[in-house]
Amino acid sequence: MVLDVRDDGPGFDPDVRAGHDGGFGLVAMRQRIEALSGALRIESEVGGGTGISACLPADTPEAGT
Repeated sequence: MVLDVRDDGPGFDPDVRAGHDGGFGLVAMRQRIEALSGALRIESEVGGGTGISACLPADTPEAGT
């Protein structure tokens, strides 16, 4: 299963936001996805918007299969 979200907002520097700015949102999102054997990819640049892609296997125990 794949979920892609893109926006055209102000963007950010991913190296700065990788958990070193005091925020926890993206870090928590990555931890939750990886706990389900998935992968999270974040692409952003200042002035260029942001894209987030979450990939999860469809056969996780939590999915009931």
